Amino acid sequence: MPTRQSYLPLFAVEPGMTLAKPVVVTERGRAVLSLPAGNALTESSIAQLRAHHAQYVCVSEEDPRSNMVREQQIAVQAARLETIFRNADLEHPELRAFYDAVRAYRLV
Repeated sequence: MPTRQSYLPLFAVEPGMTLAKPVVVTERGRAVLSLPAGNALTESSIAQLRAHHAQYVCVSEEDPRSNMVREQQIAVQAARLETIFRNADLEHPELRAFYDAVRAYRLV
């Protein structure tokens, strides 16, 4: 079954979930906790994330949607983003970076 990435707040994270992206928690400009992508979360690692005031993590989970439904939802999201950014000057580097980040987040 295909997987999808979901950003979850720590209260929704459960042991056994797998990180889709690395987690790096910093304090005063220094990394105090680092967990790699692919790491299976445990009670201990979740407790460490809470203790270091992490707010959310990106996990990989099974995607129960069919390919057709997934493609339809992506098309709807893409059209919505085009509407939102229709007047934005995407030649401007900061706006382009923001637009690309929003697309990467929304179109999964």
